[in-house]
Amino acid sequence: MFSIVQRYLILEILKSSSATIFILFIILMSNTLGSVLSEVSDGEIPIEALFPVFLGQSVQVLTFLFPFGFFLGVVFAFGRLYKDYELVVLHACGLGYKQLYSSVLLIMLPAVIITGWFSLWLSADALQRAKDIVDEKKDIHQFQSLKVGQFNLSKDKNHVFFMQSISDDKLVIEDIIITQKGKDSNVLETAKHGKNKIDEKTGDLFLEVGPGTRYEGKAGSVNYKIIEFDKHGILLKKNQTRVAALKPPEKYLYQLKSSNSKKDKVEYLWRITIPVVLVILGLLAVPLSYISPRQGRYGRIGLALLVFIIYLNLLGFSRGAIERGSIPMWLNFWWVHCLFILLTLVLLKKRTKFTLSFWRGDKR
Repeated sequence: MFSIVQRYLILEILKSSSATIFILFIILMSNTLGSVLSEVSDGEIPIEALFPVFLGQSVQVLTFLFPFGFFLGVVFAFGRLYKDYELVVLHACGLGYKQLYSSVLLIMLPAVIITGWFSLWLSADALQRAKDIVDEKKDIHQFQSLKVGQFNLSKDKNHVFFMQSISDDKLVIEDIIITQKGKDSNVLETAKHGKNKIDEKTGDLFLEVGPGTRYEGKAGSVNYKIIEFDKHGILLKKNQTRVAALKPPEKYLYQLKSSNSKKDKVEYLWRITIPVVLVILGLLAVPLSYISPRQGRYGRIGLALLVFIIYLNLLGFSRGAIERGSIPMWLNFWWVHCLFILLTLVLLKKRTKFTLSFWRGDKR
């Protein structure tokens, strides 16, 4: 059973960490939502894939927020307890860093498991599912970004479409005017209906229109061909069903491990290092959160932010250096982790050099 003090410390850390993660998540995801909506409006992402794409981005953001939120949560919680003299009194009663770390570790264990699950599996799964939906819906909803009552330029810039209306499912356009400018002649077509169709053998994307009329000729010439047709297809894009290769963040862990690509190997190491960052930051937060009576309640927050930014930048630098071959693969990110483990030991030594009971937690 937990002691009263342990339960109190755990509750304070949980409240601070949860609030920090929630607030940062809302701020970051509001920006992400704006970016995703912009891609939807530009036709890069089908509207049906909005939620899966947003979910995939959310999982990625949470993966990085767990270490940062837990780190700031410990600094917030212990900083307030130091400022209100609660930890000072507890230290005087024999509570040492051993008891502080026991409370932190009780929360850290499930946090590491959740972070590892997000980093090693869930993030890639969400991104890969979102990509599958985007690839599928892009084939079906070619006309999703077309605007009714306006002239729309096709993606290959060879055709201009005008339509009077579009069905609710965005699959069928009606009362269509299509123009195409060629080298020798121009083409104008009018049709009652149109829908996109993919050739199962070639994967080519066609606009199937009809019934309608086709006019072929050169501007200024009276030599025009007028063709009545029941149905025909206009090639819009070749090999539409060809699926783009998965990016490293979209691959599962076993795919990264079995790959010979250097970027895939670096991504594999990067995912493993995220839970390690949470552990090291959690250990560092305890001595870093100490506030003297003359300091403000949030006196250590600026320092904690600076430490995290330096840590993150060093990891980003290492990632680029590993990909370039400047840092050997066996060393990868461990040199950065060792620096911050050393910083943790230095701060602990500074805080406990006057009395060993500060660490042991001798009962009085």
